[in-house]
Amino acid sequence: MQSTLYRSSFGWVVATALIVLLPIDLCHAAATPTRHRFVAVDDGTHTLVHVDENDPARNWSVATGYVMDMQLIGQDRLLLSVEDGFREYEVASGKLLKAVKGAGGRGYTVYRTTGERTFLAGDDLGGQKGACLVVYDRADSIIERKAFDGLTMLRHLRPTAEGTYLLATVGQVVEVDARWNVIRQSKVAGNLFKAVRLANGNVLCSSGPGARFLKEINPQGAVVREIQGDKLTEGSFTGFHLQRDGHVVVANWLGHGPDHDGTVLVEYDREGRIVWRYGRTHASFVEVIVLDGISKHGLPTAAEQ
Repeated sequence: MQSTLYRSSFGWVVATALIVLLPIDLCHAAATPTRHRFVAVDDGTHTLVHVDENDPARNWSVATGYVMDMQLIGQDRLLLSVEDGFREYEVASGKLLKAVKGAGGRGYTVYRTTGERTFLAGDDLGGQKGACLVVYDRADSIIERKAFDGLTMLRHLRPTAEGTYLLATVGQVVEVDARWNVIRQSKVAGNLFKAVRLANGNVLCSSGPGARFLKEINPQGAVVREIQGDKLTEGSFTGFHLQRDGHVVVANWLGHGPDHDGTVLVEYDREGRIVWRYGRTHASFVEVIVLDGISKHGLPTAAEQ
């Protein structure tokens, strides 16, 4: 998210100068519009959506019920949190491959480890009260339960390269160790939706319902970079996918229900400029994974999706 600021800014100035000198029609002809292939969680219609802007014949959507989080766990396999457990879907077709129920409560976030354990976090799961976590083994049996005192609405959980875990909750990003003990808390005003650790050691988090921002926070808890969604007329920043070129694609949640028509995805470059938007009627996206290049570069890391 950082780095190359001077070079990127300089390159932008040069490009602007060229545009001024060249005929308008030639500039338009040379511009190649951004197109993406992605999967997104639509809270407006409670569906999982697959869109390929280069090949719309591959588009599909399937009903899922309540979903807030997802993870790409294979080239053609997607893991989703659902209200009472988790599911797995085929990316190419939207076919349901597995459904695990019985967690109780409401699941907000899910993550599958390389050791085939599945973490499901949310409210009142596994017979517990409040913000909590249940851990499943390879056979999809619950083998561990953990309730987090003092946390409200645990919306997102992801591992870090250091073997710890980041939790996004109301008003703070919390880091816990492998035994779920709190080792760091960073206060951030808002109903936070997602938090991931960047390669530079900072944390990138999104505002969640009620605001539009992405904030990069250093280990001391200070905001070192921020993108405000003030160029959008409505919505709240929820899930996001950090691209390997430093761009970030953000889900712009428009509210509950299908009565919406606006920008549901927006892409920012390294300098915080909007470079792509996606709109959809009767939709309100809460999470997105961009699928461009996965066959060549592999699956997104925990810091990216």
